[in-house]
Amino acid sequence: MADSEISMSLSRPSRRDLLSAALATVGGSSFNSSAAAAPQDGGTTDAAFIAWKAWRAAHRRTLALCRKQQRLESELVRTIGFPQVVLAAAELPSPVRITSLRQFDELSVDLPPLCSRRAEIAAVLRAHQQRWDDADRAIGYSATRQEEASASADEERLIAELFAAEATSLSTLSAKLDVLISVGAEGAEGRHFPWPELRRLRRDVARLVQLHPQYKATFTS
Repeated sequence: MADSEISMSLSRPSRRDLLSAALATVGGSSFNSSAAAAPQDGGTTDAAFIAWKAWRAAHRRTLALCRKQQRLESELVRTIGFPQVVLAAAELPSPVRITSLRQFDELSVDLPPLCSRRAEIAAVLRAHQQRWDDADRAIGYSATRQEEASASADEERLIAELFAAEATSLSTLSAKLDVLISVGAEGAEGRHFPWPELRRLRRDVARLVQLHPQYKATFTS
């Protein structure tokens, strides 16, 4: 790892980001309903409903991996801590937490005397990063993050397929509402959206599904 790259980047897309990214591709997406699976759930075989069934499984897998990687990340932070060094110097009014050499270099631009400590800071950061990397490999944190990224990509693809396909029944209309509510409502940024109203709308659709046997399908909350 190059000195300038000694830093941690742990940001990840939110669930609403995933939904937005998937829906942004719908305009240019298509889903081939001729590849539909055998009839199931009361004979519902249209492309949107089949994509919804696959999405439900992918969604559960993504959430499970997300929880796992968050647990592993918390373990790493608790036992190793993010790679950093606390820099105390006469030129500084108070100690500064340094997490990368880039940050140190930016700081030393205005305080040239700090430059003499660059090698020291780099060595401490490298040693801390190595401890993090060793613990990471031991518990499988990065591997889990990669699995989560792959699962999220599968989920995003299935969402795009679902919304690109026409809803030819009340069942598939309910399926699309299910995705919007399940993914869109996750995260504090979605708290102002009318999720209760959407949930009531989905219940109305589900009630109509039950009233019309030709549209009947089984849904889980």
